[in-house]
Amino acid sequence: MPRFDFSGFFKRITGGNALAPEQVTGWAQWLEVALIPWVAIGLAWLARPDDPLLADTLFPWLWFAPVLIALRYGVLPGLLGSLPMLLNWLLADHFGVVPKDFSPEYFFGGGLLVLVCGEFSDVWRDRNLRMEETYLYVTERLSRLTKRHLLLNLSHDRLEQEMLARPGSLRDALARLRSIAIERSQDQLPMPGAAGLLQLLSQYVNIESAALYTVEERGSSLVLGALVTRVGDPAALTPNDELLRLALESRSLAHIASQDVSLESQSKQLVVAPLVAGNDTLIGVLAVTRMPFFSLNLENLQMMSVILAYYADNIRHAPDVRRVQERLPTMPALFAEELVRMMLMQKKVGIPSHIVVMSFGGTQREEIPAEFLRIKRGLDLYWQTQVKGQPVIAVLMPFASQASKDGFLQRIEDWLLSRFGGNFDSLGIHLRPIDFALEDPLEVLAELTKE
Repeated sequence: MPRFDFSGFFKRITGGNALAPEQVTGWAQWLEVALIPWVAIGLAWLARPDDPLLADTLFPWLWFAPVLIALRYGVLPGLLGSLPMLLNWLLADHFGVVPKDFSPEYFFGGGLLVLVCGEFSDVWRDRNLRMEETYLYVTERLSRLTKRHLLLNLSHDRLEQEMLARPGSLRDALARLRSIAIERSQDQLPMPGAAGLLQLLSQYVNIESAALYTVEERGSSLVLGALVTRVGDPAALTPNDELLRLALESRSLAHIASQDVSLESQSKQLVVAPLVAGNDTLIGVLAVTRMPFFSLNLENLQMMSVILAYYADNIRHAPDVRRVQERLPTMPALFAEELVRMMLMQKKVGIPSHIVVMSFGGTQREEIPAEFLRIKRGLDLYWQTQVKGQPVIAVLMPFASQASKDGFLQRIEDWLLSRFGGNFDSLGIHLRPIDFALEDPLEVLAELTKE
């Protein structure tokens, strides 16, 4: 007869995930607010029936319950968790077990402690939320930059090999695909520009028969959705296809030669690849039924995955980018995409960002912008345009505080002094900083770039 693992059971019920899980549902939170104080009060009545308030002890142990709630959930739940303390006092007074020297300071001090702990919890939970949002944004941006770097590398290699066979580069094709996705996002299609995506894959990955499908979330599971578009004459993708199951479980490309595919697999597909955006959002799947044998190699499969991820990122932000570009037509898509992200971050968690708009009106108004763009920082995004015949450069600085913005302007002014012998005023450079926390950047940019 197997022995019961008491140590493992004790670790499970007393571990950090059990006592303080990362995600707590709403009903569970209010259940804890209601139960924790009453459990503490019940234990006090059992341990000290002659003093259930524990007022004669050297430390007000009973206040641990609302303090714990305040530290866990904030001020309001902490105050609600303190109400049973008042009810306990009324109950003890009814039974005549309240100490004779009992003072109202018992409640004043305990309530003040709960307020301080609750405010501490609110402040640090807000800071933690900001840090989490910042981490998610940086992780997503790193993912996008990695994919774009890989695309550039693959495009360069492929361009060297097939310069004479195929006009244009992969970068140009992706730019066209992005513009198609943005333009057709107003049609409310599940995958705008999907036909262009399959044409791009046919050209650069040599797929012959393939189909794009949507993916729907039903509860905690993912279910194959409707057919969006296809090229050639592909076999239908079934919901119980093994390659589809592997692709959805791993959120990565699965092919017929994968080690995870069983020998009994009856899949009609060669490749099933999910379309996963940078924030791990699954948009759809690509099922490839036929492609040349020599094309089923690591390089082609890698390129397919990155192109699909690039397309998924564009689809996710296409409606917002299209709205921004309709208002500011000369704004590049990458700048508009990052601007949308920063506006959402400011609105959601109050993380600051800045834009500095520089208008060049001096005698060196053509030379200075060209030199300035050569020394630009990699973290910032730049938009160069013309307003009333004058060059204008907008610099988007993600997560830049007021001090970071001032430091950036000071470095630029030092560079101008060393390179051109003047400052912003003497060289005819007009500055207009935009603080996301104080004004709407879209409104200001539209006003500044108006002819």
